[in-house]
Amino acid sequence: MTEQPRKKRGSVQAAVLQRLQEGLMEGALMPGQVIRVRQFATFFETSPMPVRDALSQLVAVNALEEMPNGSVRVPVLSEARLRELFEIRQVLECRAARAACTRATPALIESLKALNAPFMPAEAEVRLPKLEALRANRNFHFTLYRGAGSEVLMPLIASLWMQCGPTLHLTLETPTAVAARARHQQILEALEARDPEAITEALRAEIEEIASTILSGYAAALTRGPLAYAGAGIDLFS
Repeated sequence: MTEQPRKKRGSVQAAVLQRLQEGLMEGALMPGQVIRVRQFATFFETSPMPVRDALSQLVAVNALEEMPNGSVRVPVLSEARLRELFEIRQVLECRAARAACTRATPALIESLKALNAPFMPAEAEVRLPKLEALRANRNFHFTLYRGAGSEVLMPLIASLWMQCGPTLHLTLETPTAVAARARHQQILEALEARDPEAITEALRAEIEEIASTILSGYAAALTRGPLAYAGAGIDLFS
């Protein structure tokens, strides 16, 4: 194999890996959903090999799991594990938010305001599509955390989101989704005031509210089996 095809395969695999990571963090993939290699290869317009390589990497970090029959699926977490993941999220994300607060630039604050704009009360009647809402929420949080300037925290936080993300659909069209708007506004106000205590309190409350909503409906959701919007999760990447 020449150097050029190797580079091309590597770039394709990286792109597939990134899209799968985003799909997990944004709730496009559901607990128990089987990842069908050929279906995803067709979607990504590539051969099965880059998809298999990406799946292997995600299995290695517990974002996906390999079943006895060799198939790969989104894990179905126990309530205890899910609760622990949210508890650890609180610790790491609040630390990142505090650091971002001390380093906040006008550019960071303006970026976050733009990302939060679709969720503001004035836009309440403009309902974002489900996946778009979850994606916008992730972009808001990860833009904030990148403001911490930590190369250690970001991959840890991303790993936790990949494990929790498939349950986030349970927060849609609930009071928690509405409360998140207020929490985001509190985060913005804390950034502008350079108040690390206030940003910690707002973020901790948001994660607690999300965890409570998800855990309260998690068992019932699992009895319905793997969930996917419109009945086919793969088209949610578009």
